[in-house]
Amino acid sequence: MRLSELNPTWLRDATGKRLGFTFVSPANPKQRQSCFCNPPQVSEQIELFDAAHGEDAIVQPCNPDQHWFIAGGIEGATFDTITVTPSLDGSAGGLWHGFITNGEMR
Repeated sequence: MRLSELNPTWLRDATGKRLGFTFVSPANPKQRQSCFCNPPQVSEQIELFDAAHGEDAIVQPCNPDQHWFIAGGIEGATFDTITVTPSLDGSAGGLWHGFITNGEMR
């Protein structure tokens, strides 16, 4: 499966800078998962989720102590070619755990 098939959405700050993204979880299509290069505190993540998806959306936040690397930088990334390391682990909430490599969910 490809990330681009999971309705991905960029999360941006007030200036339009990309901070992260969300996508529909392959494990539960009623929930979204998130990824940030440098996750803000959970309360700020929730504000970003509400702004992007509305207050009724269910989005799993990221651990603020974890950091993800997007090959080539987040500003130049596309959902068709993005590579994220390390893995995204949503298993604590019953969601998907795996890697995004060249836009492919593995």
